[in-house]
Order: sequence, then structure tokens, then C-alpha cells
Amino acid sequence: MGKRAKQSRIHNQKALKIIRTIKEKFGNGISDIPSISEETRAWIQMKVQQFRECIKKVFFKDGLPSWWETIRLSRNKTAHQTEDFSDEEFSNLCTNLFSNIEKITSDLNDNINRYPQKNKKKRKFENFAPQAFGTESEKKQLVDAMEDMIAPVEPKEEKIEFPQNTYSRLAEKTLSEIIGNDDIRPHTQFYLKNHEGLSENIQTDILDWLVKTQDTLEKENPFFDEAMFIEQQKKLAAKELAADISGEKSKIQYHYKRLPSVSDSKRGTIAASGLDFDAWRKLFNEQKIKPSHSELVSESTEKDSDIRQNDEQVKWKSAEYLEALRRNFIADLEKNLVERKNKWEQERIDALRKKFLEEMYKKIQNFIRLEKLVSPFIKALGRLWDLSVKPFQTSGFEILETFAELLEKDESLRELAELLGKQSRAQSSFEKELRDKIVVKTEWHPQSAYRGEIEGLRYSADIASVLPAELAMMKNPAAKKLFQLKFAQKQLLSYEYQNRAASQREETEQEEISVEKKEPKGPIIVCVDTSGSMHGTPENIAKTVTFALSKIAIEEERKCYLISFSTGIETLDLSSFSEGNPIEKLVGFLKMSFNGGTDANPALSHAVKMLSQNDWKNADVLMVSDFVMGNFGNDLVKSIEAEKEKNTQFYSLVIGDSGNQSTIACFNHNWLYNTTDPQASRHLVERLHELKTREN
Repeated sequence: MGKRAKQSRIHNQKALKIIRTIKEKFGNGISDIPSISEETRAWIQMKVQQFRECIKKVFFKDGLPSWWETIRLSRNKTAHQTEDFSDEEFSNLCTNLFSNIEKITSDLNDNINRYPQKNKKKRKFENFAPQAFGTESEKKQLVDAMEDMIAPVEPKEEKIEFPQNTYSRLAEKTLSEIIGNDDIRPHTQFYLKNHEGLSENIQTDILDWLVKTQDTLEKENPFFDEAMFIEQQKKLAAKELAADISGEKSKIQYHYKRLPSVSDSKRGTIAASGLDFDAWRKLFNEQKIKPSHSELVSESTEKDSDIRQNDEQVKWKSAEYLEALRRNFIADLEKNLVERKNKWEQERIDALRKKFLEEMYKKIQNFIRLEKLVSPFIKALGRLWDLSVKPFQTSGFEILETFAELLEKDESLRELAELLGKQSRAQSSFEKELRDKIVVKTEWHPQSAYRGEIEGLRYSADIASVLPAELAMMKNPAAKKLFQLKFAQKQLLSYEYQNRAASQREETEQEEISVEKKEPKGPIIVCVDTSGSMHGTPENIAKTVTFALSKIAIEEERKCYLISFSTGIETLDLSSFSEGNPIEKLVGFLKMSFNGGTDANPALSHAVKMLSQNDWKNADVLMVSDFVMGNFGNDLVKSIEAEKEKNTQFYSLVIGDSGNQSTIACFNHNWLYNTTDPQASRHLVERLHELKTREN
């Protein structure tokens, strides 16, 4: 269900709620419309307007229903009115509304089914949740009410109500507490607003917990046998029940003493039945008519099988009164059962809810920590939510936080990672491109209503500005034809006035320019020395740089390839984070212990080989090592030089001051991090800035 469909269903629910509210207040309509108060008139008009605003945002398969226009407010008066409806207008509105109200309710209920949930867990809940959650319509209402509580839509004052059943009210209470929790509220409100994935996961977790809670209560129900026993008593006739209760060896009394059907060791807080059985037995005994002595059977020959037969022979005073006693006794049994069961369920729900909220708060906090640390690695926040239950199964949190903290504290390592992350291996290319250019031109327009100051003379046919000497030719018969000729040719000598106003006009012209095109940034290949000499501070630096570069590469959608080397090599393609669990791969490296000897030739050879592949040909290569190693082979050095000619950049981060200068010289750019120098970080930062300045 897309966003539009989701909001359409929410507005459908709100419209339905408004109609229910109107029906609750005026169940049978309004019999005498003119007699209702002004306050009631205003309330109805407001509700109808809110209803129409909701319906405007609801999609109906066959267009707006037929009843839509019948409840149209004339000229949208409730939104713009300066005077109230006339009695006739209001009467027509009420008549149309209440005559269509059942049809409106039916259409809205049917329309909700047009919007199946896109979220699989929500859809499963709506279709398969137990009957304890109500009808299918009520289950959908529950889901929509939760969504509206987290992200209300207009009109916000009309909230979707939670269905009136135990589990819906429990959902409302639980979600409200999560949103309003003081410890996590600032983070929760931000994430619920900005991350739909988190909002959806919280809702589905609550729904799953509700179903599990209902199932737990059903399985643990200690009152099942008692409820079955009461159902058996309901099947007995009044005389049978009375005989059993008043008999000397009452089966009901025997079972009653064992209610609820759990042992004292397992009873816990489950209360024993508070039914006053002796009082009921006395009431039933009072209805007996005592038999004569000759009718009694000798007690010495009595057997259990004879008890019921003798009881059936008992005479009773009033069958009607006996039936009333039976009904009241059964009702007392049920009332006692319901009270104790409700108390037990509430205590059990409170305990389960407390545990669920503790887990939920921890999960939200873990999610926030995870989002900060590893969100670049996983674009789908739903996966982060799943990981937040048991992150990486071991100490993944602590590992990531350790190196994130080191990265924050060590400015040099952070700048190194950022510099490498900003490197672009692609060559710039240029192409011609047509672009629109706005040209502003000035125009002068005469102002005929204003003559202005005389600026000079000009030729024109403007009689109003013609010189008097020219006009004098009109009075001379010999010169009159000359005047007419000059007028026709616009050659009359006239005054030039400063009566023009400047205005600016924009024109769009096209121009051809050369545009620089840059290909996406190249991948990163990181060779990390994992030999025994790197143990300690060098190990922390190597891991921190790897962690930083991995995050930067994923954030910039660049491929990242890790090669760890000692006497052999191990590789890890961090680009395939869309498959499997990428975080565990990275955590696995960060937890790795460094040991063994040092041979960098296989690692660099593998890196050079990777550069020949299409996906990695624009890669930057970084080696992090103490460079306590032998010289590179001649063939490897030649391969590195050949790649340099292709504009491949080789970087080295030298940890310590005992490195082999011959191997270090093979790299384009070298950074030194002397672990014995307290100013090592500052020196490295200065070196990085020099490089950036030179390259810029």
C-alpha cells in the first residue's frame, strides 16, 4: 500500500469515525429540525464539513458515491460563511444526511477493504489475528489508529479511535507510552517522523507482541477446568443441581474446594474462589420438603450410585424459586470466575508488557546507535532494526564504537580517510552543450501625457511640437502646399522633448558552452598489514582507517576491497553489502588478531591484478603497514609503475619510523605516523594539508 493509498485509507477511517459520532448523538435522526439549538446546528455543520474534507482525499473505485452531492454544503458556508444557514438549507442538509447515513456507513466500510496493507506483517495481522482482536474491520481500525497516532493526518483533531476491546486498548496504551517516554522521546519523535521504516517496525513489533500475549494467556490459563466445570453445571436441571448441592456428598462441593484447578504450589497470585458455598447450600436446603422416616433408605446400605437416586426423590417447595436459585448460583460462579480471571490476566499482561517495553526501549536505543555507526553499510533501516535485537551476536557494538571513537579523537586519521574518500580517479572530459542565457535589454517608450524639457529639434509630423515658423506657412497661400508636403513626409521642424521612460525586457538566447563531465569516483583498494609487528597501536590505527574508509566508500557509493596480508593474504569485498550480513564481515576483520611474518608482495600483486578488471580499473590503492619488510620484486615494481602511468594513485600510511624506504618509495604519496612522537597526529595533518593544497 503506497503512501497515497495509506493516507486514503486513514482519511476513510476518519470519515467513518465522524459518521459514527453523528449516529451516536442522533441515532434516529432529528425529528424536529427547527427546534434544535444553535449550538447543535453549528456542531452538525462542522462535522459535515470535516467529513467532506476527509472524503475529498479518499479514492473510490467508481468515483465519488451518489450521496456525496446530497450533503454538499451550499457555497462551502462552514468554511467561508458570514451568516448562518437558512432553516431551509439546514433542513435539507440534515434530511439528506440522515436518509443516507446507513448507505454512507456501508460504502465507507466496503471501501476500506480496497486498501490491503503493503506491510506483510500488518496484512497478516489483519487477516489472521485471533477473534480476541475483534472483526476484520476492527483489526484494520486498530492498525490505522496506530498509524494515525504516530503520524496524524488532517484533520488532526479527529483521531482514529482504537476499537473497544482488551487488546486494542492495550495497543493504544503501549504505543502511547513508547512515544511519550522521557528517556527516548527526543530520539523517538525524530526517527518516527523521518524514518518510516522505524515507525513501521515499532508498530509491527507491538502487533506481534499482542498476538503472542493473547496466545500466552490462552496457554497459561489456570481457569480452564473451572470454566468447563461451570459449563457442565449449566446443563443440569434445577432439581438436579439443587440435589447435588444439598446432598451429603456433594460433587459440586468437592470440585469447589479444588477451584481453581491448580495446586497451591503453582497457584502464585491466582486467588482462590471467594464463593460462599455454605450459604448457597443452606438456601437450597431450605427448599427441601423433609421425607417421612419410612421413606428414608438405610445409610448402612447406601452406595455412591444410590445417592443421586435418593436425591431425585426429594420433594421441593417451589420449582420457580428453585430455578431462580439455580440461575443466581450459576451467575455467582461465573462472576467469581471472571473477577479472578480478569485480575490474573491483568497482572500477567502487566508483567509481559513491562518486559516488552524494556526490550523495546533497548531496541530503539540500539537502533539509534546502529544507525549512527553503520547506516552507510545498510540502506534499508528495517535490517538495522532486526540487527538491534542482538547486534552481531557478540560484541559488535563495542568493536564498532571503539573504532568510531578512535576516529573521532584522532584528527589525522579522520583527515586521511576524508582525503582518500574525496579522491576522484576519473579523467575529466568535455562536451558541447546548449544552455539558455537571459539577456536584459533597455527600451525607451514615449510618455505622451508629459512633454518634458526641450532637448533639441527633430523632424516629425507632430503638429503639437512643430515650430511656430513652420506653422506660419499655413497662413501663406504660396507656402501652404509646401507645408502640406513636409507634413506628409514628416519633415516639419519640431521640438525634441525629454519625455521617454526607460524599461527593461528580458530575452532568452541560447549559447554553446563546453561542460566538464566527471565520471563517478573510483573504488578503493586497501592493503592492511596483519603481521605480528603491527600488534598494539599500529593495529588500532590500521583498523580505524579501514573502518573509516569503509564508511566513506559506502556513503559515496564507491566499491571498497580489503586485502589483509601477513605471510599470505585474505580478501574481503566490502562492496557486496547488499548480500548477507555485511556488518558481521567488517566486525570480523576488526576483531582479528595480528600475527605472523610480513610479505607484502602477494597483497600488492593482487591489488594490481584487480586494477585490470573493469570494476576496479579506476581504483585508488592504499597500503597501511609499518613497512618492516623486504623489497618488492622487480616485476611488481614494474607493474606499479605501469599503473601510475595510467594515473592510478598509490598511497602509503607508514606506521612507525623503521620502514623500508625502498618499498615506501614505490608509492605516489606517503604519510608517516610515528607512534613514538606525541605530535604525530599534528604532523600528519600538516602533511595532508600540503598535499591537498598542491593538488588543488
